[in-house]
Amino acid sequence: MTRKSDAEPTLGEAWTMLGEQLGLSVDERGERSIRATGIVRGRPLTVEIDGEGKTGRKEFARFFAGLNTISSRNQREKGNTVLTVGCTNPSGTTGTIESSVDVNDPAWTPGQYDPRNGRSVHANPQALADLALTADTHERLMSITDDVQIQVQSKAIVIDQHSMAIPGSGANYVAGSFLHHAQGEPQPWPGRAIAGPPWWIDLVCDLADTLDGGAVSSAEG
Repeated sequence: MTRKSDAEPTLGEAWTMLGEQLGLSVDERGERSIRATGIVRGRPLTVEIDGEGKTGRKEFARFFAGLNTISSRNQREKGNTVLTVGCTNPSGTTGTIESSVDVNDPAWTPGQYDPRNGRSVHANPQALADLALTADTHERLMSITDDVQIQVQSKAIVIDQHSMAIPGSGANYVAGSFLHHAQGEPQPWPGRAIAGPPWWIDLVCDLADTLDGGAVSSAEG
């Protein structure tokens, strides 16, 4: 991946650091593709990030070099991020938990941006909300800047997110992958590249703990 300075890590470099921090095995499958696996807090975890840009490395280099035409400004790099955390889900309850903004909500005011404006968090079916959507999880999902759907499956909790990033908006995987969107003020490089994933992994592990009724002890992590 083309980068602006030595302080801005590539996707592979970022996940090498995260692998050491979280105890994950990381497979760098290309300049915009990684797969990380391991056990976090006693739970099997898999992260897959894939850049699917229509433009290749040469075209990104042309953009960064200043050939800033209307065509290049309109280019987007497609990405897909999948976070999967295992759970036992003894109740067998499945469904979705979603945090999203309704741009038709009068509370949504783009000129005075706040991630909470027009945002709601809800679960379907209601049985899933009653079981897993705690006040803490609701509050954390109200604070995010993305629209995210969490899939609660019979033996796993999955976030499968497709997104697009503009070349030149920082490291493209940081702009394009929800997993790299940290909460709070942006950090300088290289911290900006690795601040988001632990936050999201903790969120999903906490959700799994709630769903499992606390069956997985933190002592196993």
